Amino acid sequence: MLSNKTKTALIKVLSIPSNKKNVFKIIGIDNINGIIRCYSTHNRNNGTHSNNTVHQNNHNLQHQNSNNNNNNSNSSNTKNNNNNNNNLFTSTPFQTLVSNVNKAFKNDKDPDYLPTHHSVLNMSLDQLIEMYKNRKVVDLSHVPTLDPQDVFINSELKLEEIDVFGFDYDYTLANYGDQVQHLIYDLAMSHLVDEQKYPMALKEIKYDPTFAIRGLHFDVNYGLLMKLDYLNNIQAGAIYHGRRPLTKEEVIQIYGSMQLKRHYCDSFLKPMSDIFCLPEACLIANTIQYLTDHNLAFEPRIIHEDVTAAVGKVHLGGGLHNKIISDFPLYLNKHPLLGEFLLKLKSHGKKLFLLTNNSYFYANHGMKYLLNDQLNGKYDDWTDVFDVIITKCDKPSFFGKGRPFRMYHPDSDRYDWSEVNHFEPKKVYVGGSLKQFTNISKWRGRSVMYFGDHLYSDLVEPSQKEGWKTGVIIKELEVEVGIQNSPKYREQLAELLQLEDVIRKCQFFTGEKKELFLEQLKTERYKKRLALKEPFNANFGSLFRTHTNATMFASSLQRHADIYTSKIENLISYPLTASLIPSRNYLPHEFKLN
Repeated sequence: MLSNKTKTALIKVLSIPSNKKNVFKIIGIDNINGIIRCYSTHNRNNGTHSNNTVHQNNHNLQHQNSNNNNNNSNSSNTKNNNNNNNNLFTSTPFQTLVSNVNKAFKNDKDPDYLPTHHSVLNMSLDQLIEMYKNRKVVDLSHVPTLDPQDVFINSELKLEEIDVFGFDYDYTLANYGDQVQHLIYDLAMSHLVDEQKYPMALKEIKYDPTFAIRGLHFDVNYGLLMKLDYLNNIQAGAIYHGRRPLTKEEVIQIYGSMQLKRHYCDSFLKPMSDIFCLPEACLIANTIQYLTDHNLAFEPRIIHEDVTAAVGKVHLGGGLHNKIISDFPLYLNKHPLLGEFLLKLKSHGKKLFLLTNNSYFYANHGMKYLLNDQLNGKYDDWTDVFDVIITKCDKPSFFGKGRPFRMYHPDSDRYDWSEVNHFEPKKVYVGGSLKQFTNISKWRGRSVMYFGDHLYSDLVEPSQKEGWKTGVIIKELEVEVGIQNSPKYREQLAELLQLEDVIRKCQFFTGEKKELFLEQLKTERYKKRLALKEPFNANFGSLFRTHTNATMFASSLQRHADIYTSKIENLISYPLTASLIPSRNYLPHEFKLN
């Protein structure tokens, strides 16, 4: 706020040479009695510029006082100028002043200059071209890199307020290797061909781990797999029919523009949000490509339904889990810090629960492999570490109506049908709902934090309905951050940002030379964008952003997750009294302090 003594804040609005005509240069602004007044020492008629700095207080606002105090050698000249210019030192309504500031000036040196309020450019087209040709490589050696295994924060989180920590199993406590994706694809393909009688030749098409990323959307109307930003814009070059990319012209011919209507997205687009969707996306694309190549009629909606059903059978049928159990070292990445992290939580009096869709049979085998040799003699079995164990909970239905809780007896493989009104240590429960879980456990609101890998199935509803804090495990994060840390990527990004700044300025000129230069810039921009996209994924680019904006996945991540990281053990270095504070998010119009 302005002090009572001095209500003037000295500011600099435009850096415009004083020999330019029709330019009103602000050097002072005050806010007195709710009225904004601005002052200028720049003469718009003859370009003279006073060296006086104006400080006005509550008792020195009148025009005559200002003139009386102006006793330097330019006094008489200033007085004449004030008469001619409606008293430049008299307070001026802010809106009027801004309109004067925004008046364009004519650039006599460059007839191709387009008059605009962006006259701050103050350069000719030739100067802009010369500046671009002589641009220098930005030195980024002093810019620190990010830790790929850090915890990234969307919303402030006070760990000391968390009394209860909950975990999903798949890709949260259990970190699968890439071979699992191959296995899911092969088993789903076999089901598609053997059970649903798709062409036998499809089995010859193998899984391509480089094809898709998570966070894509499949259009069941046109059979297109695409990447969207948070405004429903399709990223150019990241939309496929089968395995064939569509051109921008083809996309516009289908949809009318590169931006989809919200209603269309809700009606026809199916999100592929978790990492298990990668083999599903590849299977859909390969099937569509085969049927298209052989001129076989199909409906994209049916292809999606059949492939989704096949992948679902793989997860529920037992074949996938039995394969993984038979060779844990091949399919599960064992991390030595997982047990240490969970023991740290227990030693600080935290409650732990497991909430998974998997069967107890499968989760038990996996948890024994991952944890039992990391308990340091403090516990006999992993089930001793967790206060509540819930399997076959059927998320996301668990967060809605759900089913009644039942106690499960592993020895007899039977349920106890007695009503569950409390949770017992070392016992296993199935079914249930969020409402029942809250009523029985008495664990409520912000004191509970749950970790999962699927935004919609794991995190949205407990956050919205019960106020749980949430964390997302994103395995791909370490690779993405590693790419961004590379000197080549940072250099390419700096060059792109420089290039886009020149494009913005170039558009304020006219003429043939401008058009040729602008076309050259746009061609170079296209190449830079490709160079930044391809290191992540040659087909779809980064999981988190399109060329300019955050992806739909990244936007959902910001809305629904308090924190995210590549694996759960990354939290081990944080004191449990720490407050995780996010970096400041800037809007386009805000001052950015890096």
